[in-house]
Amino acid sequence: MSEKYSATGAATDRWNPNDPTRNMDSTASEDRPLNYVQARKEETRRRIVETASRLFQEKGMDGVGVDEIMREAGLTHGGFYGHFRSKEQLIAEACACAVDQRSQRVREQLKGLDPEQAFLTFVDEHLSKVEGPDCPFSILGGDVARRSDEVREAYTKKVGALIDFMADELGCGREEAILTFTAVVGAITVGRASTDPKFSADLVKGVRSQLLRMWHDRCGAEAAPATGKAKKRGGA
Repeated sequence: MSEKYSATGAATDRWNPNDPTRNMDSTASEDRPLNYVQARKEETRRRIVETASRLFQEKGMDGVGVDEIMREAGLTHGGFYGHFRSKEQLIAEACACAVDQRSQRVREQLKGLDPEQAFLTFVDEHLSKVEGPDCPFSILGGDVARRSDEVREAYTKKVGALIDFMADELGCGREEAILTFTAVVGAITVGRASTDPKFSADLVKGVRSQLLRMWHDRCGAEAAPATGKAKKRGGA
């Protein structure tokens, strides 16, 4: 068996289509070890979730059916219910996946930065998404608000974890982290909806300016001593 890797880093299989574990639609043959079968099932489930996450962000949750998701994942419709009890469960996991992937990229971008630079990087990197896709908080938020409690709870939990991370890493309190997160997501949402490029640019500029002013006025003095201590420890 050989494998290739998707853009997200997950392995996608290129093995015999007659292999009974390919779509997990049938019982695995007895000559395959149980841990192998379980690993393939987990990989298949992960591929479905990642495919759904991408399609939901491209077309909206109501614009994509189970058939399309399974087809895009290289699987059959019949295998869906071997992994998920409903589309709502898949939506919940796909939302969590989208936020996790975005949050991980944020964590990598902020690694090693002092609080002020981390805050500036976070704000600029997110506001740049006004002109591109790649912001699940803005793209999925409206859809999530109309879904079941299961979906909303999964989304809320992941967003809450990101806000906690911001409060720890950006030299600000939780209140400032919430304000920053909602300001950048709101700016992205309104900016993308606008047909006026100048208005979108003014929106981004205004939000950025006010957030940086907030950080310096409310967070800078408290973050500075911590930054100095961190530098001292690093040079010791």
